[in-house]
Amino acid sequence: MPMLGAGMLWVVLGGMTASGVAHAQITPRGSDAIAHRVVPGDTLEELAARYLGDHKRWTSLQSHNKVLDPLRLRPGSVLEIPTRLLRAAMASVEFVQGDVQTTRPLDHLADPGSAPPQPVRKGQVLQEGDSLQVPANAFVSVRLADGSLVRVQSESDVELRQMRRKGRAGSLQSVIDLREGTIEANIPKQANGERRFEVRTQAASTSVRGTRFLVWSDDQGRTAAAVDEGSVAVRSGQPSALLQPGQGLSVSADGQLGKPTAMLMAPDIGSWPALVEDASWVSLPLPAMAGAVRYQVLLAQDRNLTQIVRGGLFARSPARLTGVEDGNYIAAIRAIDANGIPGKPSLQSLRVKAHPVPPLYESPAPQASIALGQHGLKCTQVAEASAYRIQVIAASGSFADPLIDAGPLQDCALAPDALASLPVGEYLWRAGSIRVLANGQLDAGPFAAPQKLKLAQAPRSPELQIGGTAGEGSRLIHWAGEEGQRYRIVVISDNGSAAPLIDTWVTQPQWNTQELPAGTYYLQMQVEDANGLRSNLSAARQFQTGNWVTTSEGQALTSGNGLRLMRQ
Repeated sequence: MPMLGAGMLWVVLGGMTASGVAHAQITPRGSDAIAHRVVPGDTLEELAARYLGDHKRWTSLQSHNKVLDPLRLRPGSVLEIPTRLLRAAMASVEFVQGDVQTTRPLDHLADPGSAPPQPVRKGQVLQEGDSLQVPANAFVSVRLADGSLVRVQSESDVELRQMRRKGRAGSLQSVIDLREGTIEANIPKQANGERRFEVRTQAASTSVRGTRFLVWSDDQGRTAAAVDEGSVAVRSGQPSALLQPGQGLSVSADGQLGKPTAMLMAPDIGSWPALVEDASWVSLPLPAMAGAVRYQVLLAQDRNLTQIVRGGLFARSPARLTGVEDGNYIAAIRAIDANGIPGKPSLQSLRVKAHPVPPLYESPAPQASIALGQHGLKCTQVAEASAYRIQVIAASGSFADPLIDAGPLQDCALAPDALASLPVGEYLWRAGSIRVLANGQLDAGPFAAPQKLKLAQAPRSPELQIGGTAGEGSRLIHWAGEEGQRYRIVVISDNGSAAPLIDTWVTQPQWNTQELPAGTYYLQMQVEDANGLRSNLSAARQFQTGNWVTTSEGQALTSGNGLRLMRQ
């Protein structure tokens, strides 16, 4: 998914002041030390026990800080606690989606890229120095030892630079290098001890404790921060700014702080569907909001948005997320203003039920007139289906009370005599697929979009086309489409064949089979919308073609047992 991505911002979560708000300071990227301001009563032994977990290690602090008299520390002076001396801590992968890779340095001085990348797995333990590479349409959530949750979004590259414990039972001291992409952090409140949580980029420093916030950086080095919960102090040199819940600010590439501003309101998503039945993508309309230039849309398996499976940034409606499996999800959206500051989120439950995919219509053609008692309804077979359901209603009726509700059907077809009892007039028909689950239960998929047809009395003397006719060797397959879409048609000779017989794009929602010799084939379809976004290839549908005997209206004639008549 496209991200705000390549710039670097430093985010530092430090100890709280008496006022309850943590303060930030610029830390040089090469600095790997905690600054401790000496108070009366401090000794090197006491500091070694607190930070390093062993009072006997006071000599390491003396050597690093060049302290002449370890018994006489000057109050107000600052001592450095090298993070390399802190006790190492671990993190764990709470959720992973997609092909996330991790690399581990051969030692603490080695370049992280020196170790071969390995796939990240749920439950995997991560250690200091590990890097995470998160490609498009992938996400990973990492739980730190103190309970903090770090959600790394698509197209991000991060390193767990430091994960150390301060003292025997001290709090976690964490440093994360965000080389590219976006991080969202949820930092729980801590009753005792001070926490240092630092996300390093290059433009500013943000300091919090017990808060939920976002930091985004674009490819020009500009950054933005927004706070959902808690208070956040942001500094880039001087001056600093304090963000309250519901506020955000932007930071220019040269470190100039913008003024705190109210985040955009949560978008109105009342028009979003509760059920999505399209196997190509989840399509969600974007609301029109004053001040919004684009929107972030995420699809997660939980309401805390820990288990994100799809996401993207969208400037034009609709937002479309591809490759979503059937299931129950939480859809979330934030509006983003011209400064890149994300607004407040809106969340909605969403169910995806798109499989088994519905058949495509073969005959009759859309809005065609067919003769009562002579022509039935025909649609394609679906590879993942074992049966089918066909419904027919009057053009002014409702599918809640169909005139015909046939199924489960072994073939995706309705014989002519099934329509014979209907009076002449205009109708709608639709078809759906049914599969058998592992437990033996039938699972019905969504119906295809309804198609119009007209039933008429058969002419007394049908006019047949015998040779060189318009219908000879030709047949159309139709489907519902949208303006601006185009369609990829892939035809293979048997289900599972690697080499397609036909692989072409068409701009109309129909395709003519006349190029194929008589036989049975399988068709897959891919859709491209007006924005150039492509769906996955659909499941295969089975169809047959041949040199059929047709009427002047192009309808295939059948024998008494319902089989189509083919010229020899």
